[in-house]
Amino acid sequence: MMGDGAPRLLDGPDGRLPRGFHDQIDMGEVGRIAVHAQGRVKSFESHATQIMQLVTGPRNPEGRSSLYTYMDIMVRPDGYRDADIIFVKNKNIRAQIIRALDRTLNDQVRDASGQMGEVGGDGALSGSEIDAAIDRFEERMNRFLSVGLISRPLLVDDLNVHRLLSQLRQDIIRTSSDVDELDTALHVMEPRFLRSSLRIVPPPGGGYEDPWLTVEEFAGQEERIREAGLDLELRDDIVDAWRRLLLAWRDQDAGTVESAAADLNTLLPQVNTEIYPEANRLAWESWYFRANNMTWVWVIYLLSIVFLMMAVIYRWNTAAWLGFGTFMIAFGLHTFAVLLRWYVAERFPNSNMFEAVTTAAWFGGCGALLLEAWVRRTSLRNLFFLGSAVSSMVAMMAAYYMPLHLNANISNMMPVLHDVWLYIHTNVIIFSYVLIFMAAVSSLLYLGWRMLGGGPDYAKIGGAAGVIQTTADGKTYFERAKTTAGQVFDGATMVLVELAFILLWAGTVMGAIWADHSWGRPWGWDPKEVFALNTFIVFIVLLHVRLKAADKGLWTAVLAIIGAIVMVFNWTVINFVISGLHSYA
Repeated sequence: MMGDGAPRLLDGPDGRLPRGFHDQIDMGEVGRIAVHAQGRVKSFESHATQIMQLVTGPRNPEGRSSLYTYMDIMVRPDGYRDADIIFVKNKNIRAQIIRALDRTLNDQVRDASGQMGEVGGDGALSGSEIDAAIDRFEERMNRFLSVGLISRPLLVDDLNVHRLLSQLRQDIIRTSSDVDELDTALHVMEPRFLRSSLRIVPPPGGGYEDPWLTVEEFAGQEERIREAGLDLELRDDIVDAWRRLLLAWRDQDAGTVESAAADLNTLLPQVNTEIYPEANRLAWESWYFRANNMTWVWVIYLLSIVFLMMAVIYRWNTAAWLGFGTFMIAFGLHTFAVLLRWYVAERFPNSNMFEAVTTAAWFGGCGALLLEAWVRRTSLRNLFFLGSAVSSMVAMMAAYYMPLHLNANISNMMPVLHDVWLYIHTNVIIFSYVLIFMAAVSSLLYLGWRMLGGGPDYAKIGGAAGVIQTTADGKTYFERAKTTAGQVFDGATMVLVELAFILLWAGTVMGAIWADHSWGRPWGWDPKEVFALNTFIVFIVLLHVRLKAADKGLWTAVLAIIGAIVMVFNWTVINFVISGLHSYA
């Protein structure tokens, strides 16, 4: 929708955020206020993260938290009118917007130059001022192209941009959804919407299914408050604390904001103690989102990979112990993140893409610990830790750097997921997926060894059999000192492939049972079902090729990597590009 006038690009605002007090205020008390949204009671920190992601995308403008930005736009909207805060995800659309604004700038430069030529032209810009304004505009557009943030007036008020977005909206296949996201951002950043979304008062005398209230709505519920047996003084105290918080925020009085939020955290539970969430859960949920969902653990996994690679390549015991210790620190933090999300969400974390990816990586760590305990006296030791560390690092990096695709927001499960099969089928499948990825890691090591001159060696007795069956001297195949690096890498790949094959088969069968139970048919040629079957077929081919191929190690490694690529394709392209019944995870 067009605004009232074209934005002034020559002598207008530079898109910077208003001065704030984010470096003076502790948002802890504010973040712990409970909010009812999307059918779930969550911390204000969690709610603000979810809402502001619709506006700023993965960015935190000038390092300000989503919670701070939410409050600041709601209370001080004038400061954000010309601020570059709306995220445009598509880089091609960013470039087109810049070209449209360039046309507007050229028109304004031509008008300004004409005014300079007029005798006695009051208020005309000088040539140097025009040049400086053009430089500022180019700097702002370069920042927009790189970061993706732009202001509301440049999107709404500029005629050229308005025409462009109208054209893009008509391209349903390629760009319509991107324009819809911009419309959502423009709507969400309205102060009226932000305030109406803050349903922080539990229903007096109500139950879990009853809607919560805004403070403004609660102020007018005098009869309902009396019926619930509550004192009207409690209402007045809540209204007063909320008013003090908003006024203090407007005046940038950090101390009063913190004390008013603390008062609200004391008063609000008294409205309905039965359904108000525990203070500890709200505090932990708030911390969890402030800690970026602990996805930064990938850095510690990376450090463990360095030591574990040295241990695998050089058989250096000190590096092995350092790698094991660092891996256990990373895995311990990863475990804490999974358990904390479980506690906060009040369900096991496996029902969306973020949870499926990070929990699958955690399963890989659990599997690595069991496998390493099994092979600790063999030449396979440290390889499963290495595969798990690489898998977890990739998973956590993806969650850290792609927060729009792997959305960490905690939401209610789809109705079809409220089934015991969610915890059977889904967990078995994602466990098989991480084992497939770990097999690709050992396969890459094998191919690297071959490229550096290694011969066509392979584990002649297989994977698991090489750890179980003993020879005449009482030792297993991989306990012998004469195994080459190629045999060891191939053996580790086969152990992982064998386990992944069994779990993938079992998970697919369980999925068919669940589908028949939920949808009335065991198989429907859904894209996710088809590519899960394709992954399974790749490993069927691998096992048969291994029986017949002359260069067993090479073909095992190549097909294991192909299987991992098909699996990743199934988990990414099928989920994000091709819509289907399984697109939630």
